[in-house]
Amino acid sequence: MAAQKKNVAASASEDARERARRIADQQSRRSNGKPTGLIIGIVVLVVVIALIIGLVIWQNNKAKIPDAGPVPASSNQYGGITLAKDGIKKNTSDVQERDLSTLPAAEESPDTTKTPLGIVDADKAASNGKPVQLVIFQDFECVHCADFEKENADTIKKAVDSGKVEVEYRNLNFLDKATADQYSSRSANAAYLVAEQVSTDQYMEYAQEIFTHQGSGGLSNEQIAEIANKHGAHLTADDLDDNTYRPLVNVDAREAVNNGVAGTPTIYVDGKRYEQGTFSDVLNKAVKAKK
Repeated sequence: MAAQKKNVAASASEDARERARRIADQQSRRSNGKPTGLIIGIVVLVVVIALIIGLVIWQNNKAKIPDAGPVPASSNQYGGITLAKDGIKKNTSDVQERDLSTLPAAEESPDTTKTPLGIVDADKAASNGKPVQLVIFQDFECVHCADFEKENADTIKKAVDSGKVEVEYRNLNFLDKATADQYSSRSANAAYLVAEQVSTDQYMEYAQEIFTHQGSGGLSNEQIAEIANKHGAHLTADDLDDNTYRPLVNVDAREAVNNGVAGTPTIYVDGKRYEQGTFSDVLNKAVKAKK
């Protein structure tokens, strides 16, 4: 009897092993010998890696700025936004597009005795019959530019409102490396878009507020758009993401360096580089010198 029970148990065990073997064989055929869970995990990992690679490629392509690009309606061909009593000057460029590849490489040591392109002849400025030309090369990430703006914005605004001075801002990207996301270039690009839509006073107020955030690590495009909209523009972060005028920002920066601009702010008052003295006094002197 005991032997019979033993044989029955052995037979049942054999049947169980056979069923387990068949199930294992079926799973093996389905997964080519690899555990199903492992295959699923590998597939998911491959998909995630592909998505990451695609995202990186997309971001890199988006961040790649072409050499050539349009000159905005709010700028001259040198990248200058000119603010006058009656508004921001529009469509003053002699060309529709600028191309970085047509310029020589940036000089390592700018010759500061040169006069940048588009600056009036200092010897003829007093008798040219035009308002004083004030040209300011600046960078929205530059602490010294922010200090100059804070100290002299009201003086400049009053002079422009009087019609005796026109101020031209050339926003450079010298300090792109100071932030993680090229804030100098992005804020310069935004300035052109704002200047296309607002008045002289609104642009000045916009720039003043942008400068209050200087040194904060760089505003996002969404934050820049919010500030722009407070001062009369109608922009979204997507408008800034397009980087429409970034090629001109690069052209302006290289052209400035190759024509004597070694840092920011660099300022010209009717063709003469402002280097010392009280700025308001220098500006008033230029106004009085007009014939």
